[in-house]
Amino acid sequence: MRPRDIINRRKNIYLVIVAISFGVFAVVAFAEKYLPEPLGKAISYGAGSVFLVGVLFVYFGIKCPKCNKTLGLNFVYAEEKLTHCPRCNVKFR
Repeated sequence: MRPRDIINRRKNIYLVIVAISFGVFAVVAFAEKYLPEPLGKAISYGAGSVFLVGVLFVYFGIKCPKCNKTLGLNFVYAEEKLTHCPRCNVKFR
């Protein structure tokens, strides 16, 4: 498996975690008046916590397959420009 495929798979998993938790958070925000207060707070705190953990995974969890250094948001937002690891120069093609 190519290094780009490994990194893209991790990135997609982490971004799906963030997207689902953000979606749950948005649904709870709109359904707040229909839910009992303790249940709404519990779900919103849980979704917010999972969202925060997902963002941390995106930032710290995307690593170079060769040197294991964190690529973080550099890879997420500059995927077309980031063709190699800035530390060990392994190609991501």
